[in-house]
Amino acid sequence: MIRVFVLALMLTISGCAVFDGGKVPKTTLSTYEGDGASKPTLSYSSLAMGGLSSVTKLPETSQSIIAGELLAVLESSDYFGRISKQDEFADISIDITLTNTGSPAAMIPAVITGLTLYIIPSWATDDFVLVAKVEREDGLKKVYTLADSTTLVQWLPMAFVFPVKNFSVVPEVRKNMYKKMLFDMKKDGFFALEKGAVLPAKK
Repeated sequence: MIRVFVLALMLTISGCAVFDGGKVPKTTLSTYEGDGASKPTLSYSSLAMGGLSSVTKLPETSQSIIAGELLAVLESSDYFGRISKQDEFADISIDITLTNTGSPAAMIPAVITGLTLYIIPSWATDDFVLVAKVEREDGLKKVYTLADSTTLVQWLPMAFVFPVKNFSVVPEVRKNMYKKMLFDMKKDGFFALEKGAVLPAKK
């Protein structure tokens, strides 16, 4: 009995692979061009929504994971002199909502795949939509909307693909969306401080 359980567990883990949707181009952030003193300060907020048949606010555990991924990208960008949550004195504020939806119909093929020990393939797609409302202290505003997806393929041959296309693809896709957001913000002039501009004094 234990052997059957271990075999089923191995199939569940290795008989699948995760592929990114490729809707958002792979983004690499350029280095900050100014000195450290010119970096703007940032205030951010994050909300994770999701569901199958309906969209609701995700549990706190998921909220923490999503917010942690966002913060990791913000910090690694090295674009900001200070990063904090809901800071009314920050130069730039970012309000982010990330929505993750999927199709409940994908559950039936997944059950069939499991019952056939992964001989019959199935797949399920998670769609991600990022809406970022960005505002700078001097009034510059913009809303960025990005969409991407990941697809979980369950099929015995996927055991050979899993080592390079595993569940780490999911956070990588979300982080790439955040990077693209920062890339577009830079292109749209939100980081003009690096060119020597000075934002108006805060009231």
